[in-house]
Amino acid sequence: MGKSVAHLVCNAGAMIGESPLWSRGRLLWTDPLAPRLLIYSDDALRLVPMEKPVWSLAGLPGGDVCGTLDGAFCAVDATGAVRAGAGAPLDAGCRFNDMTVDPGGGLWAGVMHRGVLAARGAIFHAPSLDEAPRAVAAGLGVPNGMKFSSDGSRLYVVDTLMRTLLAYPARGAELGEPVIISDFLGIPGKPDGMTLGSDGTFWVAMWGGSCVVQLASDGAVLREVGVPAPHVSSLCFLTPDKLFVTTSRMRLSARALAENPGSGALFEIHL
Repeated sequence: MGKSVAHLVCNAGAMIGESPLWSRGRLLWTDPLAPRLLIYSDDALRLVPMEKPVWSLAGLPGGDVCGTLDGAFCAVDATGAVRAGAGAPLDAGCRFNDMTVDPGGGLWAGVMHRGVLAARGAIFHAPSLDEAPRAVAAGLGVPNGMKFSSDGSRLYVVDTLMRTLLAYPARGAELGEPVIISDFLGIPGKPDGMTLGSDGTFWVAMWGGSCVVQLASDGAVLREVGVPAPHVSSLCFLTPDKLFVTTSRMRLSARALAENPGSGALFEIHL
């Protein structure tokens, strides 16, 4: 394989650049601590203030965009307007985090404890925005990147706190017992956002690791691509050979930011 390199697209200065989504000819991602929606199209960046933190974004089968609020799924439009769905019965101290949509349009979200306590993480599912989410898995650390296999038979979930990539058998709205695909042994940083390539391989953003990694279906490391920012938070494909990568400024000292001015920026990788 030829060596791939991450190139700067724009410096958005995101505190946490989360959940990039290519939708209707533009790239959307969220900076929940601002809170704001970031939109990149026609070589221009637009920053759209939001009333509430939106922790992640996902595309629905019809092309609309949904997201996660602290305790509910929501609809999101390009003006930053948010319509909350039914509330989820979350445990005290917990909130929604990353999400994904299954091939039938069902909504799935990871839940984490705000204090990052172990075993307080969970996965919730709702058939639609207006139906109440319910817990379908528990005992996780911090569920992050989530994607379904193309046939919907498996839900892949990164657990950042446990430093694992899990595969859950999925059948409708139910999940079976997970298996560990990777423990990221020898890879710098902690796994965060994740997406699937057209070939079924996993692409994972490594928080604190200044890189993204490609894993085979059995977890074997295929390649590592450096990114000039310590905290690589999430990623998505534009085409089968082009990745967009978001990064973050969170918890970096003034010196680290001076040494890594691309922290919080958007990058692209041509494979």
